[in-house]
Amino acid sequence: MAERLPLYIQLTRLHRPIGILLLLWPTLWAVWIASKGHPAWLILVIFTLGTVLMRSAGCAINDYADRHIDKHVKRTQDRPL
Repeated sequence: MAERLPLYIQLTRLHRPIGILLLLWPTLWAVWIASKGHPAWLILVIFTLGTVLMRSAGCAINDYADRHIDKHVKRTQDRPL
């Protein structure tokens, strides 16, 4: 399992946090506005983890859908699927 961890990190793009941050920024703004400036810590944790999980799942699903095409594109030929 430990030897596969880097592949899972690459598959879910956790090594490139910009996508997560681009989704997290408006999410946190919406939470702050909806709570009138005082969100509960549990809500922040849930929405942050949800953002990371959904972005990572989207990357994995996209890689699975493009697995036959990615082999032929130089930029994507090293993806784990």
